[in-house]
Amino acid sequence: MQHKIVIARHRPWLKTGLVAGGVSLLAVLMWGLYSYTRATTVSDFERAQTELERAQDERRNLSRDLRAARAEVEDLRNQLAYQKRSVEIDSHACDEVRQSLTALQSEVSSLREQLTFYRGMSPTGQTRSGVRVHDIKLQPKDREPRTYSYDLTLIQSAQKDRFFGGNVRMEIQGLNGAVRHNLALDDIAVGDIKKLIFSMKYYEEFRGEFRLPEGFKPQRVVVSLQIDGENTPRPEESFEWNRILAGGGGNENVRR
Repeated sequence: MQHKIVIARHRPWLKTGLVAGGVSLLAVLMWGLYSYTRATTVSDFERAQTELERAQDERRNLSRDLRAARAEVEDLRNQLAYQKRSVEIDSHACDEVRQSLTALQSEVSSLREQLTFYRGMSPTGQTRSGVRVHDIKLQPKDREPRTYSYDLTLIQSAQKDRFFGGNVRMEIQGLNGAVRHNLALDDIAVGDIKKLIFSMKYYEEFRGEFRLPEGFKPQRVVVSLQIDGENTPRPEESFEWNRILAGGGGNENVRR
């Protein structure tokens, strides 16, 4: 067996150089990987930081808008409550004013009636003294067909120191079919009051009821007064039926 002899060049620095080169290459690779990783991480971090800051800004804006919206809602609620209260107060005030106006109108109407009544009793401006009809009103009875209640007031317009006595004749004039017909109160009165007799110094009131026959259409009420001690009756006073039925009263005309 033959032995081969290999002659190699002795290079002690080569191994060291290779190791150093490998280490350097590894260092470069590691530096590159670090740089890449660092750049990527920083970019992601900066992007994440930017998104976070944007989200925080948006949250702050939303919180500010929410506070503003809540403040506006509260303000609108206060305004709504104020308006509702104002409407309630105005409505209550209108009701009070309406009630006061109604009461005043009623008082004015009552005072006018009283004024008319006492003017009728005053001799000033009167063309005729003595007893006369001041007012007459009719009211239909709700549950009694063709039955009416009457309210007749007589006043003494002059000679107040003297008593007057006499009787009242009242009749309802109208049509029975096509025929004119007059009904005396004595004949159609309901109840105990048949004849109206007065004895007065200032005024006297009469109240009673009467019932109209079927088919009779009333047109007017005629009242005449017979004063004791006078030979002729006073002028008849005629009142339109529909007018006094509505509570208006007052003379339609006066005839002899």
